[in-house]
Amino acid sequence: MSTVRHELVDRIVTAIAIGAYSPGDRLPPERDLAVMQGVSRVTVREALKLLNARGLIVSRRGRDGGTFVAPIDWDSKLTDVARRTLADELPKLTEFFEYRCLIEGLVARTAAERGTERQADELRRLMADFRHADGMSAARELDRRLHAHVTAMAGNANLTALCDQLNARATLGFNSEPYPPDYLDRATAEHSRLVEAIVSRNAEAAYQAGHDHFRLTLDIMADKLRRC
Repeated sequence: MSTVRHELVDRIVTAIAIGAYSPGDRLPPERDLAVMQGVSRVTVREALKLLNARGLIVSRRGRDGGTFVAPIDWDSKLTDVARRTLADELPKLTEFFEYRCLIEGLVARTAAERGTERQADELRRLMADFRHADGMSAARELDRRLHAHVTAMAGNANLTALCDQLNARATLGFNSEPYPPDYLDRATAEHSRLVEAIVSRNAEAAYQAGHDHFRLTLDIMADKLRRC
């Protein structure tokens, strides 16, 4: 139990280090974290207690309560943990990301072929909202909505379920894409390329844009490891 608890602590810390959560963000509820990470709620509760004792998270009660990422200088605290976790995870993820990029390219191409004009208009609106996102937390939420909409445009429930599984695996089990501020411009440019290809019904360009964009998460993790 102790080993599992400390492994979960390291994974939560690393998720914050790579930008999957930002200072002030609410972490998922205990039950959701347990499902995401394949552990018991007792293990989650113990891991959160350790993080709280270290001053890395804060708990608030009440209607708007929950567990929140502490507003501290995370980069100065996470070097060893992030290095250790990413050094273990990245070799396992490299081949996986090749597979993910192939699937997401297929999703984008199918969206370009099948999406309706109404869906295209909504995709344009989501892209405009992403460009004007107020902070990294908002950018992550809009990223989630934009890609969910692209998947919906593909119109295949099996692809939707597969993309959900791939997203969980790619994000250390947290279903939250990393978005450090210094990668926002690249994400915006890649989203623009993807959206333009889909709404113009250029299937091959959509495939390539989707394929290329979904390497971003791996590049963020690799860059974090290099800088640790």
